[in-house]
Amino acid sequence: MPRPIAMPMLAAAFLLPVAAPVAAKSAPPAKSPLVTAIERCRAMTDPVQRLACYDASAGAFLSAAESGAVSVVDRAELRKARRSLFGFTMPKLPFFAGDSSATEESNQLDSTIKSVRALNNGYYRLTIAEGDAIWETTEANISFSPPRPGQKITILRGPLGSYFLRIDGQVGVRGRRVG
Repeated sequence: MPRPIAMPMLAAAFLLPVAAPVAAKSAPPAKSPLVTAIERCRAMTDPVQRLACYDASAGAFLSAAESGAVSVVDRAELRKARRSLFGFTMPKLPFFAGDSSATEESNQLDSTIKSVRALNNGYYRLTIAEGDAIWETTEANISFSPPRPGQKITILRGPLGSYFLRIDGQVGVRGRRVG
């Protein structure tokens, strides 16, 4: 095979397995039987039967909610949960599937440092105000001024799952969430 053709084919062979999962869409979560029962009531034409069906279905739904078997989460609660998990690599969870707020996910988190603990060799462990999340620096930087409680921190999502911690506008240092 001539050399000019071999390189693009080789590149395609390496990129295809990486690009395929990105193109795949996750299926929406399966509907609860409780929701399906309410949908069935909606299709009834006789008002008396429809009302009786709604009463029975709503009663079952409310009982399940009160017992904790079912939980209803609104979009604001999903956004809050996603924000509290910023910095963690999460598996695909079914209760996040089909939620359009996933596309609104921010690549940065602004907060305030609550506490600082110096680790060995110029590394630091920081607790931030946003959800009491715990972050550690993963590189020592000689031009980096030690962090102090009360300072503003911006955590930026970097490439390949990395994060940069920018404290009081300083040059960012690499970090990771540990708690």
